[in-house]
Amino acid sequence: MTQVLERCAGYQRLRAQYADRLGAARAAAAAGHRVIGRIGHTTPLEPILAAGCTPVTLAADLQRATPRADLHIDPELPAETRALCEAALAGDYECLQLLILTRPYDKLYYFLKELHRIGRAPHLPPFTIHDLMHSRREAVRAYNRDRFQALLKRLGREALRPIDHASLTEAIGLTNAVRGLWRRLDAMRRDGRIRGTQAMQVIGAGLVMHPAAYAPALQACVDTLASAPTAQAQAPSAARVVLASSEPLQHLALHDAVECAGGFVVSEDDPWGARAGGDDIAVDADPFEAVLDKLWRDMPSPGVWPPAEREAWLRTEATRPAVDAVVLHVPPSDRLLGWDVPRLSRTLEGAGRAVVTVHHDVHTAEGRTAIVRDLAAFFDRLGKRGSQEIDR
Repeated sequence: MTQVLERCAGYQRLRAQYADRLGAARAAAAAGHRVIGRIGHTTPLEPILAAGCTPVTLAADLQRATPRADLHIDPELPAETRALCEAALAGDYECLQLLILTRPYDKLYYFLKELHRIGRAPHLPPFTIHDLMHSRREAVRAYNRDRFQALLKRLGREALRPIDHASLTEAIGLTNAVRGLWRRLDAMRRDGRIRGTQAMQVIGAGLVMHPAAYAPALQACVDTLASAPTAQAQAPSAARVVLASSEPLQHLALHDAVECAGGFVVSEDDPWGARAGGDDIAVDADPFEAVLDKLWRDMPSPGVWPPAEREAWLRTEATRPAVDAVVLHVPPSDRLLGWDVPRLSRTLEGAGRAVVTVHHDVHTAEGRTAIVRDLAAFFDRLGKRGSQEIDR
């Protein structure tokens, strides 16, 4: 049934944009716009938009060779760190007016800072770090407010217009409109109207495009899906799956493996997917405080503390009626999720959800084959396995 989306011009545009993550940024820079890149999702989009700039979220290409980065970065560090460093050293980010890294990428920030200092990174744009602490403890609120003010001051140096109440309110209106459409898309995923691989492309394109350009294409996708007959089940016999991985899902490899194994991904605990939007930013409050509150209470990050706050979304999503199982992806690069898997599994199984953990690297042929094999066997045991091949 999701073949109908393939005929939507909006979807075709978003799929192309997802494949060329820097295309919109380069086009905007070539047209004379100021483009601000962000690595990580805890730098808010709204102040960048309020400044009159174009935001773009940078993704790591984990299939790319990293000869420059390998000279400087410890091989034990995540492949994502090396891939992002490689892109920076290769000049991929020269179109940016400013590059903002976030706390989970502090090691990359210090690598880049040293490489810049010794003259090994001639193509780097100006860069900084937004050191927002992800603890929900009241004690760090003052620190985060100070860091937010520092971010506003730094963006002000690149701004084409003042970041004030009017411009920030306008930006909040743009991003809230996108969030509302994302929530409609989430509901359609649970109805079986759109495959996970398609949804990830639709959502991910919004992280690399200006929302004013993105929203009409997203609206076209949502309208196309809404007008199609619901078959209530794109794949009625397939296991409805929620994904959680210890690596950012800024790729389609894991979703594709789940679908090839006969599953149907309805959601993923990741800001490149179902957690991209979250709740709206309040419009009945001071816009600066409203954005800061969004960062405080509703910003997905693996570093959120305490763990119960980090995992609350996954528990809620996994126990929805439309969900059959949870797939936890803990590849060899894992530094966090593996510690929590036993407790998470007990909690989710106690709530009546089947849980499986896969440990292979989905970016290698051998790892992908092993994941598909393991998941196919898991879905068979559930008695919930369908074929996605008819829609590919």
